[in-house]
Amino acid sequence: MVKVGVFVFAALYAVSVCWPVQAESKSTEQRHTVSTTSASSAFTVSKAFPTGDFSKMDFMPKSQEAEPRPQITRVGGGVFDDALVNPTKLPSGNPTSEGFLPKPSASLQSLASSKTFKQDAMKNLTDILNNNRTSKCDRCRMALRAGQKVAQANPSVVPEILQELCKTFKYASKPSVKTACERTYAAEQLGGVFTQVLSYGNFTEGSSSPDYLCATYIKGGSCPFPEMKTLSQEFLSGWFGGSLTPPERVLQRSKKTGPKRDTPLRVFHGSDFHVDPRYLVNSEAGCDNGQCCRADSYNSTLWKKPEFAPGELPMKNISHPANYWGSYTCDSPWSLIEAAMQGLTAINDEARIDFGLYTGDLTTHDEAWHISQDLVKYSEQSLFDLFHKHAPNATMIVALGNHDSAPSDVAAPSNLPDGLADQLSWDWDNVAALVKSEGWGDNVTSEKIRTHYGGYSISPRQGLRVISLNTDMWYRNNPFSYLNIDNPDPSHMLRWLTDELQAAEDNNERAWIVGHVLPGWDGGDSIDNPTNLLYHIVSRFSHTIAHSFFGHKHEDMFHVWYESQSGNSSSVSRKTQNARALAFIGPSITPLHNVNPSLRVYHVDPETYEVMDYSQYYTQLYNFEKLNKTGPVWELLYKARDTYSNFSMSEKQGKYTAPVRLENGTWPKSAPLNASFWAALTDEMEVRPELIQLHQLYQGRNSPKSPACDTKECYEAKLCYMRSASSNLGRHCPSGFGSVQSF
Repeated sequence: MVKVGVFVFAALYAVSVCWPVQAESKSTEQRHTVSTTSASSAFTVSKAFPTGDFSKMDFMPKSQEAEPRPQITRVGGGVFDDALVNPTKLPSGNPTSEGFLPKPSASLQSLASSKTFKQDAMKNLTDILNNNRTSKCDRCRMALRAGQKVAQANPSVVPEILQELCKTFKYASKPSVKTACERTYAAEQLGGVFTQVLSYGNFTEGSSSPDYLCATYIKGGSCPFPEMKTLSQEFLSGWFGGSLTPPERVLQRSKKTGPKRDTPLRVFHGSDFHVDPRYLVNSEAGCDNGQCCRADSYNSTLWKKPEFAPGELPMKNISHPANYWGSYTCDSPWSLIEAAMQGLTAINDEARIDFGLYTGDLTTHDEAWHISQDLVKYSEQSLFDLFHKHAPNATMIVALGNHDSAPSDVAAPSNLPDGLADQLSWDWDNVAALVKSEGWGDNVTSEKIRTHYGGYSISPRQGLRVISLNTDMWYRNNPFSYLNIDNPDPSHMLRWLTDELQAAEDNNERAWIVGHVLPGWDGGDSIDNPTNLLYHIVSRFSHTIAHSFFGHKHEDMFHVWYESQSGNSSSVSRKTQNARALAFIGPSITPLHNVNPSLRVYHVDPETYEVMDYSQYYTQLYNFEKLNKTGPVWELLYKARDTYSNFSMSEKQGKYTAPVRLENGTWPKSAPLNASFWAALTDEMEVRPELIQLHQLYQGRNSPKSPACDTKECYEAKLCYMRSASSNLGRHCPSGFGSVQSF
C-alpha cells in the first residue's frame, strides 16, 4: 500500500511543502456497524496463541498484555535476532551497509574539486526553488536538471544536500525535524536511491520524465501530467511478432486445458498481511504522526514530547490503547496473523486448498530508517513458513509488493550502470531460496526469480501457467520508474510477460497473471506508459489469460480490460460486448486505515481455470475490544455469484449486452465469473445503484469506518474505476471516490 502523503524527491522536491493540497473528502462516513444478510458465523479463533506453529518462542506473554514473538529460522541457517523485532527497542539509525550511490562522471569531476562545491550546489538549488518569477513547473524542471549535474559530479554530497533541504523546508518532523531528515535522506535510505535517479534519469529536452516527476511528487499546481505515449502500429506489430490478434486456431479451440475433476479447485488468495512484529500492546493506536501502535507513537493533543523513552508515555496520555488482536490504524500484530492462518483451513470446512496466491506486501509500513533488509527477510521467511504449515500440500505462488524491499517502494532495473543493477539481488535471492525451500518451485523456478526481479512463471497443475510479476516496475512511487518514463518497458518485464503468454498460447495452456500493484482503477498507483502496453498485451492474449490477481489497495475491488489494438488504451470502447479480461483485486489482512481483515477462497473450474465463484470472509475488528474468552470470529461476508449474478433489471431495460444467455434474468451456474460477467455487472449497477452501495460496503468488508457511496457523482466514479484497467483511464475518471479508507 502506498505510504500516506507525498515524500520529497531529491533536491528539487523539498519545495513541495510550500505547495500543500488538502485531501478532499466527498462522502460522509458511516459511524455504525452494518449487518449483512449473507453473513454467517464461520470460525472462532482460540484465545491461546498457537505456539506449536513455531519451533521456539523468543517471548511469550502470560496473557494478552503483550504480543508473542516467535523465533524465526533463516532459510540459510541460523535464526533472526530477537532484537530485530523487540517492540521496546526500535532502530535509532540506518543500517550502515545498505546504501548504494552511483559513480561520479569522469567528465564532471572537475566541477566537484571546489571546496565549496556542496554549499554552492545547495545555494543554487535553493535559489531555483524560491524563484517566484518563474512557474512552479519551470522551477521544478530547472532544479531537477541542476540536481542531476550535482549528482553526476559528486554523488556523495547529494544525500547531505537532501538532508539540509529537508530541514530548511521542515518536510519531515517526527520525532524531530533534524532526526527525521537525517535518517530518511541518508545514503543508506532514500538519499541513495534519489541520488541514483538524479544521476541516471533522462532529463533531456523532449523527455517526459521531468514533467512526470514534477506532476507526481509536487502537489498543488506544478507540471501537468504529460500525455500518455500512443504505441504505433509498427511498434505493436514488432512487439507481437506481426499480428495483433491470436491465430484463428487459438480463437476456435476449447479453453479446457486441465484434467477433469468432480469438484472445483479451491484457491486461496491472500494479500497485504503486513506483519508488524514491533506492534506494542497498549501503545497509542490513535497517533497523529507516523506509524501507530509503536513504542514511539503518540497523539500530540495529549503528549507534547515527540522523543521519549519506551514506557515513558503514561496511559492517561494515550487516546486509544492498541488492542492485542489489532487496531484499525495499525498493521497486523502476530496475534492477528495467526488468527488469519488458523481460520484459513477452518473456513473451508477442513477442505484441502489446492494452491494459493499471495499478491504482495508481507512487510509492515514504517519510517524509512526502521526498514532494513533483515526485517524484510524476517517477514518473508515467517509468513512463507506459515503458508506452508497451514496449506502443506498446496503450491503458493507469491508476488512481491512495494513494501517487500529495503528501502520500501524500490525496484531497480537490470540495466543500471556502475554495478547497481544488483543492489536488490539480496531480495530476489532470498525469495528464490524460500520458494525452493517451501517446496513451491525447483532450481529452474529459483533462477527465474533471480532473473526477473522476484517474478517467475510456474505450472502448479497441468494446463495452467501462473506468471508472477514485480509490479514495482510500473509503480508510481518507485523512484526508478522515472529514469526514462517514455519507455513503456525499461525493465524488460513486459517483454518477458509477453514471451511467457506466447509460450502458454503455443502450448495450449491457460494463464493467470499475479502481481501486487494494480494497473488501473483510479489511476493513482501506476505509470501510464507501462500499463498502456500491458493493456494491449492483455487484449492480445485474452483468449489465453483466464484471470489476473492483484492486491495493494487493501480493498475488495475489480477492473475490466476491453478490446484494444489502437495503441492507446484511452480510446477503447468500454462496452460489455468488448470485455476481454478481468482483474480481481484482493483485500488485505492488515486493518490499517480502517478496513476489516479478510480472506478469500476461489472456486475454480479444474479444466478451464476460470473462477466459478468465490467466498469472501472477514472478521469485524470493531468487536476486538469485547473479546475476552475467545479470539476473533471469521464470518462469511458474501459469495460473489449469490450477490452479483442477477441481471434482470438491465435485461428488462434492454441494457444487458453480455454474450451469455441469462436464465430467468440470472447468470447461468455453468458460466464462469469472467470479464463479461463483471462488465455486465457494471451495466446492472447503472440501473440498480444499490449494487454500487453494496460493493462500497464490501470494499472495506463491512467496516463501520467506511464512507457511504450514495450520490450520483460517486456512482459515476465507481463505474468508471471498474471499467479502467490502465493508469491513464483511471486518472480521467472523477476523482475522490477510489478508496473507502480514511488516512
